[in-house]
Amino acid sequence: MKVMRETIVSTARELFRSRGYAGASMNDLADAVGLKKSSLYVRFPNKEALVPAVLDLTLQETFGERDLGSKQWDAEFVEVIELIATTLTDRGRCVGLHLAYGTSDETPIAKDAVRAFFQAHRNHLSSILSRAMPADVAWNIATDTLARLEGATAFVAIFEEKDAMKRAVRLSIEEAKNAAAATSLSSR
Repeated sequence: MKVMRETIVSTARELFRSRGYAGASMNDLADAVGLKKSSLYVRFPNKEALVPAVLDLTLQETFGERDLGSKQWDAEFVEVIELIATTLTDRGRCVGLHLAYGTSDETPIAKDAVRAFFQAHRNHLSSILSRAMPADVAWNIATDTLARLEGATAFVAIFEEKDAMKRAVRLSIEEAKNAAAATSLSSR
């Protein structure tokens, strides 16, 4: 039976999302995709090797088809953070955050992949925002936006409170628009 790499990676993502890094096993993954464990190890030598592929797939789904700069900065910012928020709300967990808590210095490939995943999010949001405000302000707002969205995910997962995510999105949009307005006023 031929199992596509994308199927393995997307199934691994769901296992990581639901069970965390420590709770997901290569055996579980092999069973879930219908492969023998030895066939899975041919494609991925260990669980840690799956982490970059899982996070790359997630980044591609979030940012891959976007033509940065094709829209007004505010419309693009809203679109991206609403996509992130919807994904987090629908899934109830952030695979990146789940992996962040499960990786360590003993899993350097996974740890570096998690860092790169969140850095890519922050860089992307910051590049959108920097079209309307100074780079340092954009960087801080991008960081705060991600912190809000990730924090709201906890309330979605624990209490099924989707309103927390809606507030996180609204506050992030307000913060960005206020910073852009202040930048515009100071440049006059």
